[in-house]
Amino acid sequence: MKKFNWGTGIFLAVTVFIIATLSVVSYLISLDFYLVSNDHYEQGVEYQQTIDSKERADKLDDKVVMLFDEENVALKMIFPPDMAREGLNGEVTFYRPNDSGMDRKIRLQLNEDRTQSVSMRDFEKGKWIMTLSWEVDSLTYIEEKTVII
Repeated sequence: MKKFNWGTGIFLAVTVFIIATLSVVSYLISLDFYLVSNDHYEQGVEYQQTIDSKERADKLDDKVVMLFDEENVALKMIFPPDMAREGLNGEVTFYRPNDSGMDRKIRLQLNEDRTQSVSMRDFEKGKWIMTLSWEVDSLTYIEEKTVII
């Protein structure tokens, strides 16, 4: 029987290390990953405007009321009378943290009751981050809420 020596041990250790490293690298390459958004660098540069818009929305005397209608599985947004007028435009963005392919954007279209309802029946269950942004008189407002279905 041949005796096990240091050279054989070092060769086996280096071989196992290389195989383990290649296995980990190939596993990490095969994983799917999602960026928060494709233009996150541009959004980062303009983030001060987002902070200002959130502060502006927080300082409103009459805030936008957001209700979750469990019976109809819908999100209802009610705008105050001084905000809901001609020239108001904006959008509602639903961000799914674990899969950006499920993100949705919906344009604001208020009815005569200053309300917009978004059906969430076809949304996957779980956590969603809703961002409501709207513009009135050249001022932008942003409200962000977490919705769990």
